[in-house]
Amino acid sequence: MKIQMVHPSTKDIRSLTTEFDWGAFLSVFVFGIPHFLRGLHVHGGIIIALNLFSLTPLMMPLDDKGLTITLLVYLGLFVGVAVAFGVKGSEQYAKALLARGYRFQNPEGELAQAARSKWSIAA
Repeated sequence: MKIQMVHPSTKDIRSLTTEFDWGAFLSVFVFGIPHFLRGLHVHGGIIIALNLFSLTPLMMPLDDKGLTITLLVYLGLFVGVAVAFGVKGSEQYAKALLARGYRFQNPEGELAQAARSKWSIAA
C-alpha cells in the first residue's frame, strides 16, 4: 500500500510503500545512489564500502577456482544485503522523512495507522 508524507512548511509530498522496497534492493547494485537521493547517507556509505570491499578478490593471488568461490561468496553477500535493504528500506526512509519534519498526509487514516504499526512508529 502507498503512503504519502508531506512537509508542513514546503508542502513537498513524498510517496512510499509499506511493501518490499525495490529501489532500496537495487540500490546495492548501483553504488547506493537511490539511498543518497533519499537522504540516507549512512546507508549509501555502507553500500559504497561494500562495493569497494568487493574489489579485494581481484587484487588477491587466487587461482580460477578460488576466485570463482570468492566471487560467489561476495554475490551471496550482496544479495543478502540487498534483500535486507529491500525489506527494511521503506521503514528507514519513512523514519528519515519523519526526522526531517515530514508528517503523514492523513495521520488518522487507516493506511497511516497500518504503516505506524508495521514500522513501530509512535503516533
